Amino acid sequence: MHEEVDDQIEVFVNRRTMLVEIEATIDGNNTYNILFDDEAAPKTKRDEKSKAKPSPHSQPLPLAPKRIICAIQPRRTNSYIRVEDLRLSDENMNLTGSKQSLISLDGSGLGPVMSGLVNIGIEEATDESSRWTAVSSTESILSKRNKSEMGHGKIKGMGSWKNAAYGKDVLVWHSKCTRQGHGSEHPIVRSRGIIPASAAQVVDLLRDSSKVMEYNKMSVGREDQHVLTQEENSSVHSLDKCPFLGVSGEAKIMSSKSQPPLVRKPLEFKTLFYARRLEENDGVEFDGVAYITVGRSVWEGADGTTGGNDATATRCEILLSVNLIREVIAENDEKWCELTNISHGVSPGLPMFMVRQVGLMAAENFIKDIRSVFE
Repeated sequence: MHEEVDDQIEVFVNRRTMLVEIEATIDGNNTYNILFDDEAAPKTKRDEKSKAKPSPHSQPLPLAPKRIICAIQPRRTNSYIRVEDLRLSDENMNLTGSKQSLISLDGSGLGPVMSGLVNIGIEEATDESSRWTAVSSTESILSKRNKSEMGHGKIKGMGSWKNAAYGKDVLVWHSKCTRQGHGSEHPIVRSRGIIPASAAQVVDLLRDSSKVMEYNKMSVGREDQHVLTQEENSSVHSLDKCPFLGVSGEAKIMSSKSQPPLVRKPLEFKTLFYARRLEENDGVEFDGVAYITVGRSVWEGADGTTGGNDATATRCEILLSVNLIREVIAENDEKWCELTNISHGVSPGLPMFMVRQVGLMAAENFIKDIRSVFE
C-alpha cells in the first residue's frame, strides 16, 4: 500500500510488529513496509533531527536514497484471479475488495477463493454423469468391466467408487464446460489411473517445484514465487488451518515454462497452486486418505493481462487444474493411490478442433509419466 505524491512516497506503518533493527536503503524503485513497535520509529542517519512519530498513520519519506535503521519487508507484486464461476458470496467478494470477474489475491479473501476452487475441482473430478464422453479405449475397458466380476463388488487394488481405475489402465474422458464465464467454450479433459505409490508420496511430488521435470518432459523449470501459507503448522498433510487464510494445506503462486515440440517460443504459466488433505465432510468417496490439488492462472493486471511485454514466451491460461489423489490398497497390500487429473485451459494459436485432441493426449501421458516416476 503506497501512494506517490510529487517527490515523496507514503509508506503505511504497521505498529503491531516488533522492531527488528536492520540496515537498508529506500529508493524510488521499490515499495517497502516499515515495521516498528510503540517505542521505536524509523529515523534517517542523514538527518537526526527529522524523526517520525510512532503513529498508525502514514509517514512521508523522501524518495532520494537514504540510510535508515528499521525493520523492512519488500512487498510482493499484487496478482489477480478469475472468480466468476466460484460462487463466492457477496461477503467473500468484498473481502478481496472487488466484485469484478477478476479479484485481487492481496488480503484475507484468498481463503474463500481457494475453497471455491476446491469445490469445483471436486465436482469435476467425481462427476460420473453422462456429460463426460469416454475415448474409445476407455469405453471398451468400462464396457468389458461391467460384464465381468469387476463390475460387481470390491476388488483389491481398485477404488470402490464408480469408474475407478485398475492396473495399468488409463481412463480418459472429455466434456463441455458447464460453468459460465471466461473460457467456457474450451473443452475439459479428465484422466485417471493407478500410481504405485502412496497418496502422500504423489501429492508431495506434485507440489515440489524442484521435481517437476521428473515427470514433465516439456518443462524447462518451475519456481515458487510466493508461499502464501507460511505458518509453522501449515502443511499439506495437516488439517490445521492457517490463521490468516482460514484454510488448511499449502498455497503458493508459481511461475513455470514449458517447451512443447514444434513450438517456437516456450509457453509461460503463472498459477495459484493450492493443495490440502481431504476430510470426510468434503463429499468425496475415498478409502484411507485422500488429497486434492487445484490450480488457476493469476495475472499481473486487474483486466487479465500480464502487465509486461515479454516477447520471449507465450503466456497461456490455466482455467482449472485439478489432481484428486485417493488411496487404494494394492494386491500386495501396499498403499497405492488412484490419480484423477482435470485439465481446462486456453492455448493461444491452436484451433478448437486441435485443442481437444492435444488435451486428450496430454492427459493420458500425464498419468503415465507420474506412474513412471515410481515404477
